[in-house]
Amino acid sequence: MAGGIFSLLGNCSELEKANCHPLVCLLCHEPYQHPCLLDCYHNFCASCLRGRASDGRLRCPLCGHPSVVRGGTGLPPVDRLLQFLVDSSADSEEDVQCANCDRCCTKAELDTMYFCNTCGQPLCASCREETHRARMFARHEIVSLSKRTKDIHKKCPLHEEPYIMFSTEKKSMLCINCFRDMQGESRAHCIDIETAYMQGCQRLDQAVMAVKELQTSTREAIVLLKAMIEEVRNSASEEEAAINSLFSRMQEQLSERKKTLLKAVQSQHEEKEKAFKEQLAHLASLLPTLQVHLVTCSAFLSSANKAEFLDLGYQLMERLQRIVKLPHRLRPAQTSKV
Repeated sequence: MAGGIFSLLGNCSELEKANCHPLVCLLCHEPYQHPCLLDCYHNFCASCLRGRASDGRLRCPLCGHPSVVRGGTGLPPVDRLLQFLVDSSADSEEDVQCANCDRCCTKAELDTMYFCNTCGQPLCASCREETHRARMFARHEIVSLSKRTKDIHKKCPLHEEPYIMFSTEKKSMLCINCFRDMQGESRAHCIDIETAYMQGCQRLDQAVMAVKELQTSTREAIVLLKAMIEEVRNSASEEEAAINSLFSRMQEQLSERKKTLLKAVQSQHEEKEKAFKEQLAHLASLLPTLQVHLVTCSAFLSSANKAEFLDLGYQLMERLQRIVKLPHRLRPAQTSKV
């Protein structure tokens, strides 16, 4: 599907028009299939990148940044966070049937559906009120359908016991047996699931704020660079007009001098415009990354339950922090004066 789409998106207008939906590949413009994460934090389908690596490196089709790829596949690792959102999106499109009354709910009614994590079954609003409020269901964990706990996050795969703790040191959930097997000093870093979830939300908020600040600075820098490119063009036009006016009044012997000056102006114009465009292209390629990750954070927060958040939230936080720390050239390196 994307075999012929691999040239760098160097044109700024192309980047601005690019589809920045967090679940759609920028190459094939289709929902992600096995999304791979490059070192520059751009995502593409595995099929769109397959066969493109050379000497253990893969150049990003969007910004050109090389990524190191290991293993025989020649592909970057699958982005677990984005795959989670893709899977969650697919789940939301499935038909849902109440386990109690067998009533099928339309997509418009999904927001009013509930899910009993204890029973592992969906409930409509009526059955949640009429049946699951009985005393025998008092200890059941009932959440909105979008926050349901998937089977892989209910129990420890090693001990088949429910998760009860979270290690802030290893960033992983623990069952009672995992906790007992830990060294004493490591136990000091364990907190309950609820506390871990609250602390994780606070840290993710801080990481999101840093990305938003970088997004604002990037947009301001792009506006400035566009204005300076226009100033370079206007300055060059004004200078060319002044030179033409000057040389029109001079003797023929000055014509060679005229050509020399015009060439110098054009050379400066092209040099400055090229430098500004290169910086602009770099910043324009940064915006889709920032936008996608901000939308990804929002989608992740609205889709993930506590266990899913703790499984993937810290990975998301670390990624946002690394993006902000990457070197970004936000200020012009030279003036627009020709």
